Amino acid sequence: MAGLTPYGPKAEPVLPYAYRPGHRMLHRMAPGVKLPVLLGVSSAPFIAGPLALGPCAGLIILGSLLAGVRPWELLRGARPLAVLILVIMGCRSITFYPIGFNRAGCLAAAAFGGNMLASFAAGALLFSVTTMRELKDFLNAGEKALARPLLGILRRVPGTWKRALVSRLETPRLGLGISLMLAFLPRFFEVWETARCAYQARGGKKGVPALLVLIPLVTGNMIHAADETATALISRGLR
Repeated sequence: MAGLTPYGPKAEPVLPYAYRPGHRMLHRMAPGVKLPVLLGVSSAPFIAGPLALGPCAGLIILGSLLAGVRPWELLRGARPLAVLILVIMGCRSITFYPIGFNRAGCLAAAAFGGNMLASFAAGALLFSVTTMRELKDFLNAGEKALARPLLGILRRVPGTWKRALVSRLETPRLGLGISLMLAFLPRFFEVWETARCAYQARGGKKGVPALLVLIPLVTGNMIHAADETATALISRGLR
């Protein structure tokens, strides 16, 4: 339950990559606009180099403000990623022959870490203003639009060899697969938070001992969820 503050009840923290209901501009924007833009913003620093990181970070911050989300909340759940980045920076900053400080390696690792955090924040912003149903409908509609011209050609071609291909093109598969893959991102944080709360309720210690318990547990739960998803798809004739 939410705690109490001098100003009233304390709001429950929002899980990373969780949808935040609202009627702001980004919530009303079509997924066909949001998804390509945020994919471009998250991938631009990796393609164009460190100089693109600043403008992309500025666009993410602007988008979060337009969505009514505090910019730093987009990085909620990124602590393990930040720790990994610091480890990489430490490893890249040391030269062994001779022992010393590698300035170029440290800067390269820092730029890579900034790109990773920007991509994490861009994904969090997308899921904050877009439901999985909207993403799935957009991907399915896009797949059907791309397959429609090919279906028109195949239907004019005589022969029975085309039946399997026509059947595959008539049933959206790629969009469904991508939407399921994207759904595992918020699902991971839900499973992690559930496992963390259960671990702490049983008196578990924080820090490294918690990671040693939670990582195998969450990994097993995610594998089980993937197996259930695959079984459901097979039962619906999707192979």
